[in-house]
Amino acid sequence: MPYATCPGCDEKIYLRTTPKIGDIVYCPTCETELEVVSLNPIELDWPWEDDEEEDDEWYDEEDEEDEEDLDE
Repeated sequence: MPYATCPGCDEKIYLRTTPKIGDIVYCPTCETELEVVSLNPIELDWPWEDDEEEDDEWYDEEDEEDEEDLDE
């Protein structure tokens, strides 16, 4: 049975099937969702979350600061 090490708690996570890159697995020890990022050896990392709203807020704040600078 293949396994990988959790990057959060260093526990071994045993995988029921052979994983594919991009698969999401769950660490039962630290209760974290992880993404398979490498197959040889099997390596896990925290999944990249594309939160467009958060990005939009960051740009909006930056734009407001730029506008304030122009007003001065």
